[in-house]
Amino acid sequence: MSRPTFINCDRLDLKPAEEEDIGFLQEGVNHPQVRRYISVFRTPYNEERYRDELWSRGNDDPSLLAIPNEGEFEGEPVGTVSLSPVIKDDGYANFGVWFHPNAWGNGYALEASAYLIEYGFRDLRLHRISATTMASNEASKTLCERLGFVHEGTARETQFADGKYVNVERYGLLIDEWNEPEKILNK
Repeated sequence: MSRPTFINCDRLDLKPAEEEDIGFLQEGVNHPQVRRYISVFRTPYNEERYRDELWSRGNDDPSLLAIPNEGEFEGEPVGTVSLSPVIKDDGYANFGVWFHPNAWGNGYALEASAYLIEYGFRDLRLHRISATTMASNEASKTLCERLGFVHEGTARETQFADGKYVNVERYGLLIDEWNEPEKILNK
């Protein structure tokens, strides 16, 4: 499947999703290990619901597939990264990410995230990017910290997961705190 590349990274490219990617996206949001930490994915998404609620959001916020250009997953989507919503008047966006568990442990999330954040600061002229993650999601907390996000606080018992209310960690990254992707990836 040939998709236009929006952002070239090192080992992968960030590309807009196409109609034929809906199956992968639907599988990802329904995967128990993905939806466990993302409250909007708590209930099942059939194709119709996915199309209605997630496919056509009616905005131009960047939401991109991460597609490796080498290795085991070459040419196939392994996850998504997004900046949404983008609030242009305030120079703000929220960062979101999920990757299929089959691709975990390859550094794809760090690489895709670093290049998307660079795009947000450089091309969208954002001043601040925020991120939130459930306190129990160690991988996402580590990702935020490796990207240079600063922990700004804990919202106590904000989301319901695994049968109980859990804390949510809030992170922020200002343009003055940002290191370019090459520096992030070489740490």
